[in-house]
Amino acid sequence: MTSTRILAPLADYLVVNVSSPNTPGLRGLQEIDLLEPLVRAVFRECSGVPLFVKIAPDVTNDQALRIAEMCQRIGVAGIVATNTTVSRAGLVTDPARVEAMGDGGVSGPPVAHRSLEILRLLRARLPRPFALISVGGVETAVHVRERLDAGADLVQGYTGFVYAGPGWARRITRGLNDSV
Repeated sequence: MTSTRILAPLADYLVVNVSSPNTPGLRGLQEIDLLEPLVRAVFRECSGVPLFVKIAPDVTNDQALRIAEMCQRIGVAGIVATNTTVSRAGLVTDPARVEAMGDGGVSGPPVAHRSLEILRLLRARLPRPFALISVGGVETAVHVRERLDAGADLVQGYTGFVYAGPGWARRITRGLNDSV
């Protein structure tokens, strides 16, 4: 909780991220009996700074809804949906090459469909002002518009930014302005 106390005065919002596949054992914390005490403890220390919980695209629909209900009970601001996936489905790279790269999360287009699916599931169950931040496979203004139309309050991008460079956000914004 030390990091929460130190960072809260400097942050616009905080995220409890128990969804990274790159940290061994971390995803096990998405189980409610382990997650709830952690989120409650961080929530107590965040000094009113909005708190979010980031979930994996690999959770089941039922798990996502149970996490959402827990977040509402505690009073957190929202959910970040979703992180990277451990699935290798849909990759075009030779499976032997992927295997040689080792474990870790896959981001970008392979996670887009599931991320959008979880966003829609959560928004159907969670009324505003409970916030949903959508992330996962967002590369174009069309993707951002799709996420906003599906109920996202904010949209994040990382893989698109990494591959498209610093002008990526400007192109997204211009594309959204052109479509309005």
